[in-house]
Order: sequence, then C-alpha cells, then structure tokens
Amino acid sequence: MLNPEDPPPPLAANTALHLVQAKLAAENLCVASSNALDLIRTLRLSALLMDEEAILLEEEEEALENCERGLWLEEECRALEGELMDIRNGEVD
Repeated sequence: MLNPEDPPPPLAANTALHLVQAKLAAENLCVASSNALDLIRTLRLSALLMDEEAILLEEEEEALENCERGLWLEEECRALEGELMDIRNGEVD
C-alpha cells in the first residue's frame, strides 16, 4: 500500500530526474573549475619558466606593434576628419 504522504508517480519521477540533473550539474561545475585551475597553474609555470630576456623581447615586440597600430589609427582619424570637413564645407556652400 502506498503512503499517503508520497508524491504521485509522475511527480516522483520528475523529482528523481531533477535530483540526478542537479548532481550532474554540480559535478560538471567541479570538473570545469578543476580544469580552469589546471590551466592557471600551467600559465603560471610557463611564466616562471620563461627567462627574463624572452619576456622583455615579447614586451618590446608588443609595444612596437601597439605603436604602429596607434600611428595607423591616427592616419585613419585624420582622413575621416578631412572627409567630415569636406562634407560640412559642402553643406555650407
């Protein structure tokens, strides 16, 4: 005989399914966080293993690329400002 306090069978099945899904989601979160921590450890180790000269060369290369990009963007900005001034001058005439 069924206990009157037990939920009906479809509700009990849904509850059991949701319980399993919640446990699975929690395990997935644990695995994902573990993988993220492994990645962080690997990145820290690789940064520690890099010698100072390689780090300085990478930083210098990145700085040069940023400088070149900045100069290119300034050129673009000047060209766009010139086009805008031409448009405004055309509207005034």
